[in-house]
Amino acid sequence: MVVVLAILGITAAAVVPAFTRAIDEDPVTAAAGSLERILLDARATALTRAVPVRVVIVPKTGRYVVYEEGGGAAIALDSGWVTLEAGLRLWSAAPRPTIRFSPVGVADGDSLLVLGATGARAIVLARWTGDVHADAR
Repeated sequence: MVVVLAILGITAAAVVPAFTRAIDEDPVTAAAGSLERILLDARATALTRAVPVRVVIVPKTGRYVVYEEGGGAAIALDSGWVTLEAGLRLWSAAPRPTIRFSPVGVADGDSLLVLGATGARAIVLARWTGDVHADAR
């Protein structure tokens, strides 16, 4: 009986990763995940350097810039483009949505959506914890 359970456990452990790789991520989720990683990296920078960090995004182009705001001057730390496949776009009520992370991890910022033919994802900030995640809309 124990041998059978061990064999089943080993088989399940080998099969589950194959199933997760077989499920492809849709483009909206992939773009939202890319934004999520950018924002989480900015939060980590704010926490490790103990300085305010600001992320500015240009929805029309997908360009982003990460700034450190210590000592009264903003210093660009990182910049790039969110990968947007054809048919995807970023939307915000603000022309250049800004997300800020404090040195203790608290977050605030403008709303941001990833829109596409397969749906939409809202980039959600947990104000007090600074956690960032994408919610289906």
